[in-house]
Amino acid sequence: GHFQERLCHALAMHALSGNRLAVMFIDLDGFKPINDTHGHAAGDALLRIVANRLSHAVRNHDLVSRLGGDEFACLIAGIDTAEQALALAVKLREAVRAPCRIGNQMVQVDASIGIVVDMAGAGDSEDLLLKADMAMYRAKRERTGIAFYDV
Repeated sequence: GHFQERLCHALAMHALSGNRLAVMFIDLDGFKPINDTHGHAAGDALLRIVANRLSHAVRNHDLVSRLGGDEFACLIAGIDTAEQALALAVKLREAVRAPCRIGNQMVQVDASIGIVVDMAGAGDSEDLLLKADMAMYRAKRERTGIAFYDV
């Protein structure tokens, strides 16, 4: 969808500029119980809060998009090192994990984040999203919260 188009465009620009780029795939942990317990309106409100927090945690030229359900993707331009990507992922995860007030209730979700850093500018958008997705599942499986796609 929209994110794929933006990602394709960013990858084209990125290949020209020689800048590195990271794609992060973020999946909320513990969203379903909140949705089931508090209802869809609360779930939607929570997703809006999370989207807002993610947008504020990245820089202006970065891109955050909800992919559907409780999954988000971030496109981070101009990443120089894996350490920079990790530091940003930690910041994003902390933003998600902060308690959310919905109506008169405080709810909390966690996040699993998969990161792929495209060093060479060689990846296509579907490939990068797939790799970030695979890394996210590893973060979930190993309960580390954050994982890199190991090239």
